[in-house]
Amino acid sequence: MTLAELKHRAQRETSGTLTGERMNEIVIRDASHDDVSMIAQMIRRMAEDMASYGGHAPATDEAAAQRMEAMVADELKGGANKYLIAEAADGEPLGVTNAELITLERVFAPKKTIHIHVVYVLPQYRRGGVASALLRRILDWGRALGAEQCTLNVLANNPARLLYDKIGFSLFELKLVRPLQSGD
Repeated sequence: MTLAELKHRAQRETSGTLTGERMNEIVIRDASHDDVSMIAQMIRRMAEDMASYGGHAPATDEAAAQRMEAMVADELKGGANKYLIAEAADGEPLGVTNAELITLERVFAPKKTIHIHVVYVLPQYRRGGVASALLRRILDWGRALGAEQCTLNVLANNPARLLYDKIGFSLFELKLVRPLQSGD
């Protein structure tokens, strides 16, 4: 076994169980460059879901897909972002999460936080503990870096709000939106 394979094995963690007969464990692992295309596809699917909950319409052109892949590839290179992949024991992808380490500065007292940009689980695997396992691991990553707080954005109509409430997130900011085409 090569050093890279040992490192990959050490980064895998089994967590929880899924209901159903297809699998009995969820494996959470660090994303690698080989995952870029799959991560970008999941983020695009997440954007489609968000639109169904009242969010912005997703970009659907090929150029947008290429930009997304380039962004994910760049973020995987840097140390400020973390991508995690949830898989079934057989390697089948179930979901993805991404968070960024942010240090508040300038007008705020310095404080390390993480901001979760992505939490996505394929529809057929939802309500089986996948998102909870991903969130536990990404929160552990933030703690290990000395972050004091974690933030995320969620649409008001997204049913995932129940999960976020359950694991300790609470309302902190309120974002107001106003259309500009109304003429007044």
